[in-house]
Amino acid sequence: MSIGVAQDGAAIFAGKGGCFQCHSIQNRGGSLGPDLSDIGVTRTPESLRLALTDPDAEIAEEYFTVVVTTKDGRQMEGVCLNEDDLSIQLRDSSGNPHSFLKDGVKQVRRERRSLMPSYAGRLSGAEMNSLVAYLRSLRGATASRPGAGHTREIAPITTDISWMTRANRDSQERPDMLLDSLRIGRGATVVDLGAGAGYFTWRLAQRVGPEGKVIAVDIQQKMLDLTAQELKKRQLGNVRLVLGTESDPGLPAGAVDLVLIANAYHEFSQPEAMLAAVVKCLKPDGRVAVIEYATENDEDPTAGVYTMRLPELRAEFEAAGLQLDRVLDFLPLQHGLIFTRAQNR
Repeated sequence: MSIGVAQDGAAIFAGKGGCFQCHSIQNRGGSLGPDLSDIGVTRTPESLRLALTDPDAEIAEEYFTVVVTTKDGRQMEGVCLNEDDLSIQLRDSSGNPHSFLKDGVKQVRRERRSLMPSYAGRLSGAEMNSLVAYLRSLRGATASRPGAGHTREIAPITTDISWMTRANRDSQERPDMLLDSLRIGRGATVVDLGAGAGYFTWRLAQRVGPEGKVIAVDIQQKMLDLTAQELKKRQLGNVRLVLGTESDPGLPAGAVDLVLIANAYHEFSQPEAMLAAVVKCLKPDGRVAVIEYATENDEDPTAGVYTMRLPELRAEFEAAGLQLDRVLDFLPLQHGLIFTRAQNR
């Protein structure tokens, strides 16, 4: 991404686009729409462009337009700030708040449309490209510093097979939606690092196809045996099982398109060594996806034992020479982060 193009986009955001009227960045701007301080890691370029040209397409429910009609015939529309049994508060498109008592309201209607205008006819193609580039550059505060290491407590190794194979795991982790978001190509070489009982391994094997390859790594032979059973049941022969060590996953250098670390990184006893090996195995355009149950989530099913905080995840991976490319914000209980090689590495 060109720095100059992003700078042009910043000028459009603040000027012609009028975006600060509704959105804030680092506590500057309006509050009608969502804060955009880290929009560059929560939305793809395609999603950002769609939001600018068709604001209704991926609108979140909290930003639906609410239309209030009073009993005396007045009508007001805006974004809902608060609603209870007695009243409802809106913020209109100019940013002004309005409050209505329910006993004076005839109708409250929610419409799946945004108050944000489309920029399809307001910006040229070049201006749209610049604005998207600027939004992609908004990535929140950098969480790490050179040489930063982990200071957290390492979780014990999971041996509970019933937890890994629980009936509600799909609803909690949304594996198909997760893998869809990773856009794994046929023929890719993918690593399932900390494969456990093979929950993701067989899904990855199906996605890369017979011409692709999955390397499933675990430090427990029992887990690899369970993974082998899953693969045999589904007649998948494109997976290599690797018994790794706590400091070496045994991965080929420069050969991997994607490394998936799902619900395992918190147990790595030597995370710096493992991440160094992960970076070494990546192709130049390779990616790393890490999934961890979120300490910040009040509904954490692991009772806080097998969770991590977003800042510590980001700090440790960035210290290893990776840069955050995207945050997967659709997982109900987990952090999902995608990293690429840092540009200066």
